[in-house]
Amino acid sequence: MKKCTTLKFSARKQILAAASVLALLLLAAPAAFGDYDEPVIIDAAEAYDRSLRDGRDAVEGFWGIYMDWQPERGSAKRFRMVVVKNDYEVYDGSDYVGVVTCDGPGCKRGEIKLVLKKTDDPIKFEAAMLMRGRRIASGIAVLGPHEDSGREDSALDLSSLRYENRQLTRGLVRITDG
Repeated sequence: MKKCTTLKFSARKQILAAASVLALLLLAAPAAFGDYDEPVIIDAAEAYDRSLRDGRDAVEGFWGIYMDWQPERGSAKRFRMVVVKNDYEVYDGSDYVGVVTCDGPGCKRGEIKLVLKKTDDPIKFEAAMLMRGRRIASGIAVLGPHEDSGREDSALDLSSLRYENRQLTRGLVRITDG
């Protein structure tokens, strides 16, 4: 009987040790996008102009978003953002940033709310939504048509992103009139 107890204890120790090593590896692994204590504020007007320039990438542009989540349960908001190349040397690893172009509850003009990283598929991006500069949700964003416009690049689906097990948003809709 003593031998059996020793084996159980030894196996338990091995499992705990393996779990501890795994936890340390997960904590030490670099995230796809960095987190910052303060939101990054850039010139929203300049980013807006860049988002509508000729020769821009398909994901760049002026977007509207309706978010049906917030940390405060039951609240909802709409805001607009521009998506431009990340030439701002912020959020290492991201190829594009989404810059808010309006002030409102939970968002400030010039604040970066979305970061995107290219994948092997030209219409799919690793995506992260930010709140107060910190990543709160991440997943895959898919560029595609919106049922109203029919344009191939008129919607950016963010439905894979979750916040506290809630769907983050349906996505972004391209605003073509500026």
